[in-house]
Order: sequence, then C-alpha cells, then structure tokens
Amino acid sequence: MKDKNNVEMEDISAFPLERSLNYYKWEDINYLELRREVLEALMEEKLKCFLRVVRSGSPFKLDDYYYRIKS
Repeated sequence: MKDKNNVEMEDISAFPLERSLNYYKWEDINYLELRREVLEALMEEKLKCFLRVVRSGSPFKLDDYYYRIKS
C-alpha cells in the first residue's frame, strides 16, 4: 500500500495474520479480508501506525479486535 505521497508503507501482506476479541482465543484472518474490511477505512496516520506496530511483531487493537502476525 502507498500513502498520499506515493511512498510505500510497511507491508504485512506476506505474513499469516490473526485477530482476537479477548486476546486469548485467536482466529486466522487473511490479508485481503483485513484490508477490505478494516484497513481501507482507516485514516492514513492510523493505518501507518497499525502497519508499523503489527510489522514489528506486536499486537494492535482496532475497535473490537486485536490484530497480530501469527506466531
């Protein structure tokens, strides 16, 4: 994905992803589903933060879910 200045943002598309409502039970989510349902609706700064945090290996909470790269 590219930002408004056409600069490439962190790429998480190659990683297996998962999400959780309670941080205990995790379910798989594919990148295309995440992008279509969640990421496209985010403001650019929030999106950059989300991608940076998740790419670093940490979980990130958006609305009701925590998202992370599957460990």
